Amino acid sequence: MALIGATACSPSEGAGNGSSETTGSSPSGEALATVKPCEMLSSEALKSFGLEVPGEPKDQLPWAPGCYYSGEPVSVRMEKNTRETVSSSEEKSVWVEFERLEVNGRTGARAINQGTTKARLCNVMFDAGQGLIQVQARENQLPDDVNECQKALEIAKKIEPNVPEPA
Repeated sequence: MALIGATACSPSEGAGNGSSETTGSSPSGEALATVKPCEMLSSEALKSFGLEVPGEPKDQLPWAPGCYYSGEPVSVRMEKNTRETVSSSEEKSVWVEFERLEVNGRTGARAINQGTTKARLCNVMFDAGQGLIQVQARENQLPDDVNECQKALEIAKKIEPNVPEPA
């Protein structure tokens, strides 16, 4: 299942002032449950990536709510998934490419869905809480001169301090 990205969710938290309330006795799954995809980045941070605010909530699955932002040069869908991790995602057969990487030191990956290699669409994900955060970037216009995987990684690195540490 491909994630599609374009709209804007207006976050109210300050960029980079992480919400690491994952410590203590609260399970990480609950901490991830408090993360709102349309509030993972501030309006200023979103605009710095050329995204329009506010975003539009897009929930494809109950355990994987997302937020869609229109933008230039890419549109983005940010999603939290409380049932998957990077490792479990790697085992899925939907990927034509799956490359492990780190997002600010966290376990992560760059992945391209089958059927989207010509769509100029790329996913970057990283572990958070007992799940993962996924950023999907789609280049909107020709010429094909934007690296959508690089854009997704830049956005993921900006989100990372604002979500719970992996469990």
